[in-house]
Amino acid sequence: MSSKRQSKYNVILLNDKQNTFEHVIHCLIEICNHNYYQAGQCAHIVHHKGECSVFISNKNEASDVYEMLKIEGLSVLLRKK
Repeated sequence: MSSKRQSKYNVILLNDKQNTFEHVIHCLIEICNHNYYQAGQCAHIVHHKGECSVFISNKNEASDVYEMLKIEGLSVLLRKK
């Protein structure tokens, strides 16, 4: 019996001028289940590097997170890992 592994997908948060650090951190905690420290680190990485992977999972879960972050006004990409 062959077990096929599901592909993993990255949700990438992009830097923008519209969202505050507080809003980004809140979204990462509520939607991506980050703790406060992890969310803050991701926000700073995005600010300085332009992007940061904030969620990795199967296609369905990553797509859901991607859509929720977009609804919150964040700039995000969904990439196959």
